Amino acid sequence: MKKIGLLLLVIFLIGCATQKEQIATIGPETLDSQLENLVGQIIADLSQNQKSKIAIIEFSNLQGQITEFGQYLAEELITRLYLTNKFEVIERQLLNKVLNEHHLNLSGLVDESSARELGKILGVDAIASGSITDLGNSVKVNARLISTETGKIFSVASVKILKDDVIRKLMAQAVESTDIVAKESQKASHQNIMVEKEGFKIELIKCEMSNRTVVCHLIVTNTTEDDKDFHITYGWQYQTMIYDDAGNEYLISAVKFGNEYHKIKGISQYSGAKKKIIAGLSVTTELYFENVSSKATKITLLQMLCEYRGFKVEFRDIPIKKI
Repeated sequence: MKKIGLLLLVIFLIGCATQKEQIATIGPETLDSQLENLVGQIIADLSQNQKSKIAIIEFSNLQGQITEFGQYLAEELITRLYLTNKFEVIERQLLNKVLNEHHLNLSGLVDESSARELGKILGVDAIASGSITDLGNSVKVNARLISTETGKIFSVASVKILKDDVIRKLMAQAVESTDIVAKESQKASHQNIMVEKEGFKIELIKCEMSNRTVVCHLIVTNTTEDDKDFHITYGWQYQTMIYDDAGNEYLISAVKFGNEYHKIKGISQYSGAKKKIIAGLSVTTELYFENVSSKATKITLLQMLCEYRGFKVEFRDIPIKKI
């Protein structure tokens, strides 16, 4: 009995030692340790998918804003990936120059067409972007790796980091992004012209008129965990249209998703355009209305039908900028 008792005691002590060793190995969820964890996941995924040239986009919060913490994450990923000597990482100054020169739509949320276009211009295999979620005492960082060949996500990585005073300070400092879409998204959020429905966040940025054609600029974000089609429908029962300040109505004539232009022809329940938006990503959207009165100064109502017999979105009292 003594031998059995001694054996059980030895097994118990070994188990405790092993558990302590595991806890020590995991370590605290500090910024530096979790950045190493995140980089390790990204390196494994890039190597597995044979990606060697990568661009890093600034991380945004769930409101689409770029903070100093989002910039810090991007800079750290650039440095740590470069130091592995396994990857060619695009320098930030060059990336920002290309974004501005080509008016590419890149931020923490990246649309397919912009990802493919950046791949052609810079010759990168992949884009790393992501989001930051404030969980109170910690922050969750979700990174997405996007193939520039397909524009689709091929891998994800995530870590949770304990929030200390340094992180709090960095997250509190919003910055003006070099990315055009991020700038416009920040403006839209500031104006609070936004609707969330059916897993989409639809932000109205501005409406402009040139040669009697009004263009309404929006950013549509898929807020779900699944890829979804977003529809703008001409419709029969609830048509996509605008009303000016004289009460005149104008039906939609065209839709542009990213760099994809769709001319709407005819009147039927099937007339319209759609765009697949990857989970967590966004796409710039433009709605065109032709032959609008040159005297119109504002849109009293913009009503959108999203999918035939789908959900409805409305914006009111939108000033028209003449250009």
